[in-house]
Amino acid sequence: MTPNGFPKSRLALILAIAIPLGVLGDALWIRADPDAPPWQDVDDWWNGLVGGPAEGPAWQAAELFYHVGAQSGLLVLAAAAVALLLMRRWRSAVFACAAVAVTALVVDLLKTLSARPRPADIMVETASLAFPSGHAARMAAFVVVIAAVAIPARHLKFWWPIGAVLTIAMMLARNWQHAHWLTDTIAGAALGWAVAALTWWAMTPLLDRERAARAAAEHARTAAGHRA
Repeated sequence: MTPNGFPKSRLALILAIAIPLGVLGDALWIRADPDAPPWQDVDDWWNGLVGGPAEGPAWQAAELFYHVGAQSGLLVLAAAAVALLLMRRWRSAVFACAAVAVTALVVDLLKTLSARPRPADIMVETASLAFPSGHAARMAAFVVVIAAVAIPARHLKFWWPIGAVLTIAMMLARNWQHAHWLTDTIAGAALGWAVAALTWWAMTPLLDRERAARAAAEHARTAAGHRA
């Protein structure tokens, strides 16, 4: 792996390409019968297993994750992009915004294609379609963006498990509020990771130049300190 760069593993790149194609295939499959795709029995079982009253700690946690995956999360992203620009890391800022924007675009296109309705017992207000979950996709994309721009390569082995827990928590939150079927959230999380990872891979040359420039500047400051 390059320092903070996209993993050089061929498997990572293959998965990043294959997952969106797989989710596209699922969307086309759902399109044939949006109310009863082949895995509807599993989704019905899970939907009946999770969820609860619109109160208490579990509901409040679900509400928190709802806001993180909605406008509040985008405001945090905007603030982070501004901070990166002030740090003269415009390439990282462009990458962060591009990864989330492309993820949102792909999710919206697949929602329109699949035309899957949300669970009938949904407990929150929403107007969009169900498959795939935009909240799960955004959380997974956020995890990849943070890995690329904020986590040193030597610490990524600690970050990925944390990112996985955050993504799974978002998936459970959306299921808890019956805002999505289980397979919506699985597809959304996988898609968010894959699209953000592909964006990372595509922009690796720009990000590598930024890291090299920062390393050179740090080396120059260190050398100047020693001379002083």
